[in-house]
Amino acid sequence: MIYYSIVPPELALVDSSAPTPDYREVEIEGVLMTVEMVGGNARIHRLHSPDPAHYLDPRFQPGSMVTLY
Repeated sequence: MIYYSIVPPELALVDSSAPTPDYREVEIEGVLMTVEMVGGNARIHRLHSPDPAHYLDPRFQPGSMVTLY
């Protein structure tokens, strides 16, 4: 199948029946981040910190699980 369109394929060919992830912005230990809610815990999706030290901290690595309290 050949797809010609000005709309990117990742937007046009989306499975609408698939569940959308629950993203939330939270601040943990002074670091603002976007997390994906997985059960009762949260998985770090993206950091929003201007401090480069936060990106080098293994506790804040994207994909790591954190507990919200």
